[in-house]
Amino acid sequence: MAQGKRCSIVIPTWNAGPLIERCLRSLKDHGEADRAEIVVVDDGSTDDTTSRIRAACPDSVLVRHDENRGFAAACNTGVTRASHDVVVLLNNDVTATGPFLDPLLSHFRDERVFAVNPRVYQSGDRRPGGGLVRGYLHCGLLRLRWAERESQRETGGLTLYANGAAMAVSRDKYLALGGFDTLYAPFYSEDLDLSYRAYLRGWTVRYEPGSRLDHDHGATIGSRHDQALIDRVSMRNRILFVWRNVRDGRYLVQHVFWMIARSLGGVLKGDPTVPGALADAARLRDAVMKRRRSDPVPVVSDREILRSTSRWAEREIRTERENRTARETAGPADGALERDA
Repeated sequence: MAQGKRCSIVIPTWNAGPLIERCLRSLKDHGEADRAEIVVVDDGSTDDTTSRIRAACPDSVLVRHDENRGFAAACNTGVTRASHDVVVLLNNDVTATGPFLDPLLSHFRDERVFAVNPRVYQSGDRRPGGGLVRGYLHCGLLRLRWAERESQRETGGLTLYANGAAMAVSRDKYLALGGFDTLYAPFYSEDLDLSYRAYLRGWTVRYEPGSRLDHDHGATIGSRHDQALIDRVSMRNRILFVWRNVRDGRYLVQHVFWMIARSLGGVLKGDPTVPGALADAARLRDAVMKRRRSDPVPVVSDREILRSTSRWAEREIRTERENRTARETAGPADGALERDA
């Protein structure tokens, strides 16, 4: 690795023997398993996961939970067990397509860096699958927008959050924040929450286009839960995120207004997603407020976090505007005139 650095790769898994085996073999095939400590957290599997791990990567450190505790708890166990200053978290449905560690590790020379996202593609169709993301308040909740064009993903910079599916993170900072919050169990938003809390402390999350991975998105969650439950949990956690992290008074007023409006709309339409998610979140209110009260005073505002992590999109909009102005100023091209004729 660069400058002789080593890291730990932590992979949580549960009853997904073929996926974890494929992930580990891809790390071996591209030499990364031999350049880092591999920690696999078996989150209470009852299938042949253990034997597949041993066969695919005999030198890996295997940590087992006696029962299924969920993604966040499994990641926290793995990071705690890891031996190195930088930990790379990977989902079991992520595969390496080449060496990817060195570009990620290079960012941690900057003490302000909390985490780094690689350039992720969706397995199969090779569409952009994450890495560079921004967010903005919409209808009372944080709406996320990923860079979908390759032109947007060519340049590194700040990104809103480190994706739990594939990210490198400072172990000390991760543990200082308490790791992924199990408040969001069983899935979704724990990585957004952790990264946002890092930003509130003055740390940053970066995107590294030179590090590439494939992700079979939804291979685990989508295969085990029906869509109605996924939608309700996702909505509940989006609500919890605002309660847990947002301090801006205007944003909070908008949130209250829109939650009332969207809940009433759901009742009138016969769609229980928002009313049910709000009720689920309300049952966790005391736990949320306890966490919020224990947080240190933020050193960065909500508006600055969202503004600074949206600059990649602003660059793209500015470039498109300049190109459009140039075309209008130049008039129709010769080729266009010939076709019109």
